Amino acid sequence: MLIYKDLIIFIIGVLVIIKSADFFTAGAEGIARTFGIPRFIIGLTIVSLATTAPEFTVSVISSYMKLGGIAVGNALGSCLANIGLALALAATMRAINFKTQVLKQDLPFLLGIICLVYFLALNGKITFWNGIFLCALLGVFFIYIILREIKNKKVFNNQDALPAAGTSSGIKKDVFKFLIGAAGVVIAAKYALVSSSVNIARFLGVPNVVIGLSLVAVGTSLPELFTALVASVKKMGGLAAGNIVGANILNLLWVLGVSSLVNPLNIDMQIKKLTLPFLFLITLLMFIFCRTRAKLSRAEGLVLFIIYFGYIFCLFKMGGNL
Repeated sequence: MLIYKDLIIFIIGVLVIIKSADFFTAGAEGIARTFGIPRFIIGLTIVSLATTAPEFTVSVISSYMKLGGIAVGNALGSCLANIGLALALAATMRAINFKTQVLKQDLPFLLGIICLVYFLALNGKITFWNGIFLCALLGVFFIYIILREIKNKKVFNNQDALPAAGTSSGIKKDVFKFLIGAAGVVIAAKYALVSSSVNIARFLGVPNVVIGLSLVAVGTSLPELFTALVASVKKMGGLAAGNIVGANILNLLWVLGVSSLVNPLNIDMQIKKLTLPFLFLITLLMFIFCRTRAKLSRAEGLVLFIIYFGYIFCLFKMGGNL
C-alpha cells in the first residue's frame, strides 16, 4: 500500500510543480514587462529558465539532500524525454520544422555540450569547479544568443520595448505570482517529488539514478511535452523544436552546473556507458533527420519514440547496473 501512497504523492508533486512553474513564469514575465525589458530577451532568458525550473529545483534539492543519482538522472533523463517523448510525439502528430539557426548553431552546440559533460564525467564525478565552468559557459551562451538576436533585429523597435505596467497593483500581483510559484516549486520538489521518488526506487529495488532517469525526468519534462504538443497542433513546430533544444542546453549547463555547486555529483558506470552515449546518439540522430529537409517527419518522430522506450526498457532490465 505504501507504494500507492508514494505514487499519489509523486503525481500530486508533479502537478503542483507544473502549476507553480506557470505562476513563476507569468510573474517573471510581468515583472520584466514592468521594467520595459524587450520581448525577445524575456523569451530567451526569463521564460527559458522558468520552463526548466522543475528540473532545476528537483536536481538542486536532490543534490542538497545528497541524492546525486536523482539529481544527475533527472537532468540527463529530461534531455532524453524532451527528444524521445516530447518532440517525438509532437512530430508524430505533424512534421516539425527546424529553423536554420537551430540546425546550424544551437544543435551542434548541444552535441558539443554532451561531449563536454561526458569528458567531465570520465573521472566519476562532476566537481564544484566543473559546475563553475558549466555555469560560466551558460552565461557565454546567453550573451551570444542575445547578441545574435540583436544583430538579427538590427535595432530595437517600439514593439520590442514593452512599456511599464504603470500600476502598483499590477507589479504587486506579478511579484505575488513569482513568489508563490517559486515557493510552490521548491516545496513540492522537496517534500513530494524527491522523497516519493526515493521510496519508489527502494520498493522497485533499483538505484535512485534509474528513477531519476525515468519517472522523475518524465514528470519534470511535462511542461516541455505539453508545449511541444500544443505547438504541433497549432502548426508552430519551430517553437517546439527551439524550446526542446534550449531546454536540453539548460539541463546540461544550468541544472547539472548548479547541482554540482551544491554537492559534487557522483557519476556511476551506467551514466558513462549507457545514458550519456545514448543521449549523444539520439541527439545526433535527431540532427541527421532534420538536416535532410530542415524538418522532423512523422516517421522519424516515431523512430525516436521507439528508440527512447527501448532505452527505458534496457535501463530497467539492467537495473541501472553495468
